[in-house]
Amino acid sequence: MPSDVPPSIRIVCFDLGGVLVRIHHTWGDACRAAGLAARDEPAGAPVEAKCSALNARLMVGEIAIDEWAEGISRAFDGAYSAEEAVRAHDAITQDEYEGATALIVALHDAGIATACLSNTDHAHWARFVPADGDPGRARALEYPTVARIQSRFASHLLGLAKPDAAIYQAFERTTGLRGHDIVFFDDRPENVDAARLRGWRAHRIDPERDPIAQMREHLRRHGVLGS
Repeated sequence: MPSDVPPSIRIVCFDLGGVLVRIHHTWGDACRAAGLAARDEPAGAPVEAKCSALNARLMVGEIAIDEWAEGISRAFDGAYSAEEAVRAHDAITQDEYEGATALIVALHDAGIATACLSNTDHAHWARFVPADGDPGRARALEYPTVARIQSRFASHLLGLAKPDAAIYQAFERTTGLRGHDIVFFDDRPENVDAARLRGWRAHRIDPERDPIAQMREHLRRHGVLGS
């Protein structure tokens, strides 16, 4: 390990959406990306509450994508069919940010382990993670950076979601690392705050401002990567 790497930093952990992978952050944007025409749909707090509850259950594996889609269709009073809801869901994830793979490679070359900790569901995860753990499978080529990450943690597999402290504790138990051993990047302030309460070196990444450059700068300040 290079001498300029602080010995307490053992692993760099990434959120995926908005950090390594570009995503659509709103329902409207996802619908447009899926090619769904604009339509007259109910809006307001009641609809948002129903959708949020469904999203929360999907992310911790309580329901499958089909049940989620049926619920979304009902939440919008049928303005979207269940099939259209699935199409919008699939369109949320886009491509990886430029330079993402090079960042992971640089960390591995520096002797630093990598992990991801993502609030996600099975349908998205199946696109991120190589089938049967085989990085040579064609499916993995859609997100080659995620395929290179050494340890991968997902909310739907753990039955826990950020910012619940329990998901960070589960990460610590599995890796045997904690506190300042871990550098963590996430695009949601509440997730960063929760990680900091565990003593992690956590940083909020702005998905609108070159996430890879932001992470490289934080890592330089931690002495993990050079200029």
